[in-house]
Amino acid sequence: MFFLDSVSHIDKESNKKIKDVALDASSDGILISDNKGNIVYVNNAYENITGLKKDEVTGKNLNKLLKDKIFNVAVSLAVLEKGEVVSTIHKYVTGKSALTTASPIYDATNNIVGVICNTRNISQLITLRNELVETKKLTERYSNEIQRLREIHMEYEGIIFKSKIMKDMLELLSKVALFDSTILIYGESGTGKEVLAKFIHKESNRRVGPFIKVNCAAIPNELFESELFGYESGSFTGASQKGKPGLFELANEGTILLDEVGELPLSVQCKLLRVIQEREVSRVGGHRGIKLNVRILAATNRNLLQEIKKGNFREDLFFRLNVIPITVPPLRERREDIPGLISYFLENLNRKYKKNITISDEVINLMMSYSWKGNIRELQNLIEYLFIINPNDEICIEQLPTKLLAEQLILNNKGDSSKLKDMMYIIEKNIIISTLKNHSSMRKAANDLGVDVSTLSRKIKRYGIDTFYIK
Repeated sequence: MFFLDSVSHIDKESNKKIKDVALDASSDGILISDNKGNIVYVNNAYENITGLKKDEVTGKNLNKLLKDKIFNVAVSLAVLEKGEVVSTIHKYVTGKSALTTASPIYDATNNIVGVICNTRNISQLITLRNELVETKKLTERYSNEIQRLREIHMEYEGIIFKSKIMKDMLELLSKVALFDSTILIYGESGTGKEVLAKFIHKESNRRVGPFIKVNCAAIPNELFESELFGYESGSFTGASQKGKPGLFELANEGTILLDEVGELPLSVQCKLLRVIQEREVSRVGGHRGIKLNVRILAATNRNLLQEIKKGNFREDLFFRLNVIPITVPPLRERREDIPGLISYFLENLNRKYKKNITISDEVINLMMSYSWKGNIRELQNLIEYLFIINPNDEICIEQLPTKLLAEQLILNNKGDSSKLKDMMYIIEKNIIISTLKNHSSMRKAANDLGVDVSTLSRKIKRYGIDTFYIK
C-alpha cells in the first residue's frame, strides 16, 4: 500500500528527480499507472525483466495495450477493480516470466489514485525449480533402486562375494532372470545353488509369485508323482478326500526349483518332460490337464552327461533342462570370497547370541588355503563350531580341526624345518585339546594319547592350554 507525499523543503521538480533516480536504481521492475489505467512511469529494470520497451508502454492505456496484444494480462486493472493487492507469476508476450505484485496507491483522503507494479525476475527461480523437480525425480529413482538392492541383500545375504568370477556370474543371472527360459544350475554340494535360484526368482518378473523348492533326493520313489503333480480324491489308499495340488500347481505364476534333479526316477523323468513341453500337469487319478504358468529351474551336483551314458537320466529331459547352463564355482576357485563369508557368518552368530567374538588373521589365512570340499556349507558349519567351543573372545589357530591343520602341514612342507616345527606344535596342541574335550579325566585322556599323566600335564603347561578344556 502506497501513499503520495512530498518533502516540503524540496521543490516539486527536485522531488520528482529524486524519485526517478531512486526508482531507476531498483533491481526490480517498476510500472506505475494512474486510476484510469494510463501508464505514467516505467523504470529501466522493467525493460530488462519483461523485454518490453519503455517507449512502447509509457503514456499508453492498459486497456489499449491489452487490445493491441502488447500485454496479455494487466494486473493493475485488477487492483483498480478490487481495491487490493494482486500478485501473480506472469508470462509476457516476449516469452519472459516474472513475479508481478501490484499495489494500490492512496492519496491523503484514502482514495486510489494509481497502481504501482513491482516486477521481479524469476527465470532463475523457475530454472532452479525445474532442476529441483528433476533432482527429486532422480533422488526417488536412486532411492527406489537402493531400496530394491537393500531388499535383495537382506533377503539373500548369503551371496557374499568379492571375486570376479562370482561378479560375472551374478551379472549373467540378472540378465537371464528376465526371461522364462529353463536354467540348469551345476555345482558341488554346498556351493549355494538354492541361494542363486532364489536370486534368479527375485530378479525376475515373477518375483511376487511363489518360489517352490522340490528336494528330489528326499522324496520316496512311490510318492514322487503325487508330490510333484498332485492327486485327485480317492486316487490311492490314504489319499485325502479333497485331493491335493502338487508342487507344480503351487508354483503357478512363480518359480519351481527341482533341486538334485539327477535323483529323479526314470518313471518320473518321462512325466516331467511332458510338463516342461506342454506346461500342463495331470493329477494322479485325474483325467484332465491343468495348465501351468511356471518358471522351471533345476540344480544338480551330478554330471548328467555321465548319468545319461549310465542310463540313469533321459537325454531328451537333459536338453529340455539345459537351455541355460550355469556352473557355480567351488569355494577353492574363489578364495578371495572366503574372508567376506567368514565375516558374514561370524557377524550373524554374534548378533544372534549377543557376543563379540573375533577371528585371528592367522586363522583366516589358513582357511583361505584349505580345500573346502564341502564348500560354503562346510565353512559355515566350521565357523559355527569354532564360535561355540571358543573359550575366549578370539578364535585362534589352536582351535582349528586337526584335519585342516594336517592339510596345511602337507601343503606347506617345502623343506622349511622351522615351518614344519611350528605346524607340528600346533597340531600336537590341537590333538591334546580335542582329546581333553572327549574324556572326563586327565588320566583317561593320557591313556588315550599313550602318555603318562605327568607328560600330559607338562605339555598342557608348555602349550598354555586353557583349563577350560580340563575336566
